[in-house]
Amino acid sequence: MGRWVKLICGASYQDMPAIRRLTMIYALAGVDCIDVAADYAVVAAARQGLEDALQLATYWGDRDGFVSGERNSLMSGLPWLMVSLNDSEDPHFRKAYFDAAHCPPECDRPCQSICPTAAIEFPSAQTGGVARDLCYGCGRCIAVCPFSNIEAQPYLARPEVFSADQLTQIDAVEIHTQTGHQEQFAQLWQRLQSWRPSLKLISISCPDHHQVVPYLWDLYSLMAPLDLPLIWQTDGRPMSGDLGKGTTHAAIRLAQKILDAGPPGFVQPAGGTNGYTIGKLIDLGLVNTAISGSLLDDSSLSNDFKPPAGVNRPDISLRRSTISGIAYGSYGRSQILPLLDAIDHDLQAWLGNTFLDQSTQGKWEKNSSNCSFRSSNDALSAPAASGQRLEEGALGQGLALARDLVGQLKFDRHFLSPRYG
Repeated sequence: MGRWVKLICGASYQDMPAIRRLTMIYALAGVDCIDVAADYAVVAAARQGLEDALQLATYWGDRDGFVSGERNSLMSGLPWLMVSLNDSEDPHFRKAYFDAAHCPPECDRPCQSICPTAAIEFPSAQTGGVARDLCYGCGRCIAVCPFSNIEAQPYLARPEVFSADQLTQIDAVEIHTQTGHQEQFAQLWQRLQSWRPSLKLISISCPDHHQVVPYLWDLYSLMAPLDLPLIWQTDGRPMSGDLGKGTTHAAIRLAQKILDAGPPGFVQPAGGTNGYTIGKLIDLGLVNTAISGSLLDDSSLSNDFKPPAGVNRPDISLRRSTISGIAYGSYGRSQILPLLDAIDHDLQAWLGNTFLDQSTQGKWEKNSSNCSFRSSNDALSAPAASGQRLEEGALGQGLALARDLVGQLKFDRHFLSPRYG
């Protein structure tokens, strides 16, 4: 229908408290998918965020009668959880590193001020460094260091780190690749065969290149036949949407390029997407603005995959001329991150004995046996302050910001009643 919206938490971002809250907020705002790092502790944090969203929606529904109080009904509206993998070195899969002992005392430390997640700290002169959990590899600190003291440490996200049981918590996978990496992609694709039974969706993220269209056709041939929906995520200008409205141009150009000449599949712009992107896509006629539409184009899948019963085969020209959705990364996170402390404060009265560890490390306590998170009271409790309405504080503000962004494309449906966002 052209209404697919995804939140990218970051392929290298491992700040679990932030991921939990971002997942909760955007799930309530109506996204269809949350993309997180291929780390089971991060997956568990995101799953808890979905549970938080469910708890809040259940409470609001029971209180005001807008949605059913039955958990099974609400569960069907929760977004899918996706993990990102890379077939080779990729800017999304790296961490910044430097030794603060090599930083001259006279340095103005532009790296610290430019970091979008406050991952760089200097507790005292010539001490400090990068908090790895907070770094998502944007590389901005590397570019501004006047002494070239910061380096990028790349890594490969390994699908083998997930057990068969853990795969049941993952709905979709995204493979990050680059033009010319057919052999590396094929090797990773082969290693993912054990994942296929548990997946609902495959996404391929690739940046622009003068040979990107034939490369994507090669990948399509390599994966065929597919029994899953396939998304081409067109990564216009990676990890840049929060820098300014102009970053969206690269995302739109690449999406249009793949729509015009790319292989079968659904096209989803990313990389530089922000609050201006949907408006520009609408102006260019790249968004299906009809209220109704078909759900699936089975020409983009294998012959074995059929639309749900009662869904008619859609117009092929619609699929070829309009996007099927959008992904928000750094911009989507930047809307909510400044509010997280206040949101947690508001939620304390509702989540009771929360399992958020409020230590200076800002991390959750993990149960080492299964990477799950501990809670003595998962259910929402009544607020300590009589008459307190949760949606009137920081949570309501965060929901409104998220809903404003998601609602630019998903203007006909979302998880929570319009009253809350």
